[in-house]
This record gives sequence, C-alpha cells and structure tokens, in this order.
Amino acid sequence: MYHHEPVLLEEVLYWLRVERDKIYVDGTLGLGGHTKAILERGAPTTKVYAFEWNEDTLQLARERLKDYGDRIKIIPKNFIYIKAEMEKEGILVDGVLLDLGLSSFLLEGSGRGFSFQKDEPLDMRMSLELELTAGHILNTFSEEELRRILTNGEVPKAKALAQFLVKKRKRSPFKTTFDLVSAIKEFYRPPKKKEKDLLALVFQALRIEVNKELENLKRALKEIPDILKPCGRFVVITFHSLEDRLVKRAFKEDPRLLVLTKKPIVPSLEEVRRNPRARSAKMRVAERREFNGR
Repeated sequence: MYHHEPVLLEEVLYWLRVERDKIYVDGTLGLGGHTKAILERGAPTTKVYAFEWNEDTLQLARERLKDYGDRIKIIPKNFIYIKAEMEKEGILVDGVLLDLGLSSFLLEGSGRGFSFQKDEPLDMRMSLELELTAGHILNTFSEEELRRILTNGEVPKAKALAQFLVKKRKRSPFKTTFDLVSAIKEFYRPPKKKEKDLLALVFQALRIEVNKELENLKRALKEIPDILKPCGRFVVITFHSLEDRLVKRAFKEDPRLLVLTKKPIVPSLEEVRRNPRARSAKMRVAERREFNGR
C-alpha cells in the first residue's frame, strides 16, 4: 500500500470548518487522505462527495474508505463535473476542496510516465479515457505547438528547445521518459543541482497539456461557487505558479466570493521536513457571499 500524507491537512480542516451535519466535496480524492480526515472530524453525520478520474487511484481509495459506508459517495469523474453532479443531487454544499498535487501513487506506481526518474512509456494521462499522450505530442505536434506548450509551462529557452526536440524526433521518435530525459539533458547541459528542476518543468508542461489541467481549473473556478451554500468555503491547494495565479485572480474577481486569505497559506517547516513534496504547496480560501451579494 502506498504511503500517502495529505498536504496541509490541519489547515484544510480548519478553513473548511469541518464539523458534524455538513456536506463537503473533495474534488481531487486521490488516495483519500483529506476525505478520510473530513469524515473522521465530522463523524458521525458529515457526508463527502469525492471525485477521482484516475482508474487505479480510484480502486485504492475505495478500499481505504470502504468502512465509511453511505457517508461517502465516490464519483469517478474529473472535478469539472462537480457542479453538474451536485445539481443532479439537488444540493448545495458547505465546502469544496481541490488539491491539485500529483499523488505519490501516480508518480511511483502508475506506469504512465509521470516521473522523470523511471523509464516508462510517454503517456502522462490521468485517465485512460483521454486520447492524447505525451508521446503523441512530442512526436507529432508542430514546432510552433511545442513552443506554445513549453512557453505556457514557463520552460526556459522554450523556442530553442522545441526546435531541438523536432530535430531529435526526426532521427528517432520519443518512446519512453528516459528518451525525453536524455534529450533535455543534451539540450541544456545543466549543472547537477539544476537538472531536476529543468526536468520537472518540461514534464509538468507536457502533463498539463495532456490533461488540459489549466482549462479544467478555469472551468471549476467559474462553476463551483454556484453549488456553495452562503458562507460555504472554497479551498484550493496549488503546486506551481501557473495554477496559483489562476486561483488568486479568479477568487479576487468573482463577485460571489469573499477572499479569506490575502496571502497563500504554506506548509510549516516541520511538514516540509516530514513530506518534502509539500514544499511548493500554496493554499487559498474564499467564502461564498450571501446570495444577495452582501
């Protein structure tokens, strides 16, 4: 069983104001760490609707949460369907959580090429329902399209790297993550201490494109306030500046929401020591205003 430590757990429970007789949505169930804590804190009457679209993660989460019975409803869909599903249920909710981090299982156990430290097929799909893979992007997209993806991902020297990747694939198509790692190292020739950061940026840019992550987040930020009760909380945890800027702007500009965190909440030094993957996490919180806008 994969070790899973949910990020900013106590902060999530505090800002969601988890208590009995409430209804919450976990839009990114993953391995169920946040949901389990919400169910425990709100026992015995709080209910969680949990969304997860990765098939393998879903199985693990179901097993971990089976003892909570009908207090949890797991919906095998992406979080862009939260509004539609809650409208189907005919309910408004007390709080919604989106934790946009990549789970340790996806990095270490999915076999889909999310990690640059494992030699796996260049897939990077969160769900097999998606058609586009990272390999398809690298081997068939035009130089201009590759430049756009890399630029949007804030990858250094995006234009030159796109040119280089197109030249490389003409000699031999990209098949595995290590093919891509080799090309990135050859292009940048980075000092060892910068190598991982560069690899992570390129892999992240491709993953974002494959899974339409920013488009999905924009849609969720627009729709989710509609299914919050007055004073319901919307909590979002991001892990890179592209997402954080989107959340910050959406919260600030949405007349339905009152921003509760002027600056993002970040993990303590102790949490980062315990869970290094938490180091780049930023949490922002907004509250649904009364329906008359007050």
